Amino acid sequence: MKYLKICLFTLLIVACSKDDATSNLSLDVQLVGKWTMTNYYDNTFFVEYQNGVIEKIVPEETNYAIEFTDNPKEIKTTGFLRYSREEYEIVDGEKVITGPVGTNFMDGDDEEGYHTGTWKIENGKLITTGFNQIGPDEFEELSIISTIQLKGNVLTLTLDNAQFGSHLTGEIIIEYKRQ
Repeated sequence: MKYLKICLFTLLIVACSKDDATSNLSLDVQLVGKWTMTNYYDNTFFVEYQNGVIEKIVPEETNYAIEFTDNPKEIKTTGFLRYSREEYEIVDGEKVITGPVGTNFMDGDDEEGYHTGTWKIENGKLITTGFNQIGPDEFEELSIISTIQLKGNVLTLTLDNAQFGSHLTGEIIIEYKRQ
């Protein structure tokens, strides 16, 4: 029995020291590597029109992944995200589905997604910078800010939709698991 207690205590110390070693690394270092999407949820509300859209991952049709590289600091995307999409209105304080229910997708192999381009960490937030095509030969630089929650091998990135315009509220929550 005493031997079993010593083994369990040793195992606990080793497990804690591994967690401590990871947390001692900078967030930049902890993010480097490949991550597979496990959840996607977008609740965008259009303030002017008083309606919204909810998008949710269709897991059995999704194999989307991102890779944080260090030199240069870029995010590469691969795979495919399929998500369901439904429109809603707020009626008596409740969400009521009003529009068509369907699906849409993001193609990581075509570099589609919220986290593409270059990346950096500032004040504990992930900032990605890429380009948005606004015309046949016209592009604008676009930066996206995400809050980061990293617990072990699970990375959660949350985007406030207001950063895409004052006419929007809500948030996008994307979860990844380290490959």
